[in-house]
Amino acid sequence: MSKENKENITFWEKAQQSFKVLILDEETFQEIDSYKLSRLNVYTMLSVLFIGMATLILSLFFFTPARKLVPGFGEIEENSEFIQLKSEMDTLTSIVSNQQVYINSLRTLLSGNSDAKLPDLQSLNKPVLSADVELSGAQVAETARSLKLDQLSFVPPLRGTISSKYAPEIEHLGVDVIASKDTPIQATMQGIVISSDWTLETGNTIIIQHPQNILSTYKHNSALLKKAGDRVEAGEAIAIIGNTGELSDGPHLHFELWYGGYHVDPTLYIRF
Repeated sequence: MSKENKENITFWEKAQQSFKVLILDEETFQEIDSYKLSRLNVYTMLSVLFIGMATLILSLFFFTPARKLVPGFGEIEENSEFIQLKSEMDTLTSIVSNQQVYINSLRTLLSGNSDAKLPDLQSLNKPVLSADVELSGAQVAETARSLKLDQLSFVPPLRGTISSKYAPEIEHLGVDVIASKDTPIQATMQGIVISSDWTLETGNTIIIQHPQNILSTYKHNSALLKKAGDRVEAGEAIAIIGNTGELSDGPHLHFELWYGGYHVDPTLYIRF
């Protein structure tokens, strides 16, 4: 074939040109086998092999858990670790949110706002009581009875004379008790001091969180003997009676008892 004829051969004609592949014995050079191939055959076999391998690899990553082994491959939402972390994060967000509501309610209570109601901190899944919900005296009494507070044992915070009774209808959510100067104030139950601070209206005030979602508040003290975070036992001295705060008109203790987020009449369960 002349040089000009070779140059005029098209790509298709070149692809169809056949070649003979011989397999020879290494020592004797005797022909063992032979194959007739063309460029087209080679292209076709390589293409089929490439497509087959690509299909197999893609199938492994799209239809099996193997895709999780490749960083950034696949939907992250399908990853079990991601789902667990998201669930934990949602739970923590809910806890922080509820604790913030509790802290805000506690601050309102400390400021002397008698309308404040403390949510149930021990059961974060329960709905928080809204400060906008007004409870009548009958409703509060009925709630206290349903909670069976009378089955619990309380220590009187002090012995004295009650000068102002529990009267939620006039926003007096506890009792005022008069006693001798420097009389120690005792914790009504064991618990943890969650606040020990001074406010303009209630003076030196201490609040204790007790088991079973009970909370007690002691206001107008002359001195506080415990700090926030301290554990106290029932009957342990926590403060000294006083006359601090703008809402105090003489030496006395203003004592409040809360249960399940509701203020209750302390005299129903404690003999002062």
